[in-house]
Amino acid sequence: MEDTGLGISAEVGRNLFERFYRGGAARQSGTPGTGLGLAIVKQVMDHHGGRIEVESGANGIGTKFTVWLPVKQPHETE
Repeated sequence: MEDTGLGISAEVGRNLFERFYRGGAARQSGTPGTGLGLAIVKQVMDHHGGRIEVESGANGIGTKFTVWLPVKQPHETE
């Protein structure tokens, strides 16, 4: 997923997947939230052997989230 809103600084990016973490822009703007959403996504990705990455757009505009999940072949069993 990619957007054209405010980018995410490297400092914020380091903490983005921590529970209850909300960046300064979210706190200052009064945007509602608990800071749990991305922490939950990260936990789900880890549980399924996947990963999530975040990349800030050029000139601090926009953010891109990329999610990878492994593909299980039909003949594979757990």
